[in-house]
Amino acid sequence: MYRSEQKFLVDESTLQIMQNKLEPLLRYDSNQEGDSYRIRSMYFDTYERVSYRENDAGVEERKKYRIRVYDHPKEYIRLEIKHKLKDRNYKESCQLSIAKYEEIMKGTLRFNPKDPRPLRMLYLEMQMNLLRPSVIVEYERSAFIYDTGNVRITFDRNISYSHEFDKFLEDEIPKIPLLPANKHVFEVKYDGILPEFIAQTIETGQLERTTFSKFYFSLLQTEGEGFTW
Repeated sequence: MYRSEQKFLVDESTLQIMQNKLEPLLRYDSNQEGDSYRIRSMYFDTYERVSYRENDAGVEERKKYRIRVYDHPKEYIRLEIKHKLKDRNYKESCQLSIAKYEEIMKGTLRFNPKDPRPLRMLYLEMQMNLLRPSVIVEYERSAFIYDTGNVRITFDRNISYSHEFDKFLEDEIPKIPLLPANKHVFEVKYDGILPEFIAQTIETGQLERTTFSKFYFSLLQTEGEGFTW
């Protein structure tokens, strides 16, 4: 099922205001320990950078493959296919064992009809389109949840990128900041219609929506084209 997704680039003071307003109304993600948790994603792309170039061209229907880990990288590894249609998204996902992860990274993955669909699709893309790791993106996320409408509001701070693919499952990896120190990403995701009281709570009159993609801008830096804020 496609979900609506709204993104905003904001400064730290705006995030603090939002957090203070949302804390009495919504609950934190149950998987979150403390104020935030770490997300590290390894994105895949073809040799011709098809995903990157589709993003650059604003292709309305596209998909990205990524492997995602959290605070303790080796404890839970997830493969995801993120499908996008305009400003709506849905994800297919499955858990990966370390053995399967290593097969993917070594290029020794074999097709198994009993594997979950995301893993079968990744195998086909790797064989047919030479899909390979392209960039790692890491950030700290604070997440609020509201069950009605499956609302998820996230604050992503300290966004950085890396190409140290062999260190992906290590606790810490070398990385480069993607945004200036006072710039963060604020996202609102929901099914159907965003509850009115939440829409009113996050409305500041100064929020400007963006199509900001962590994957795209990390690769933009890699390509040496640069960008300004």
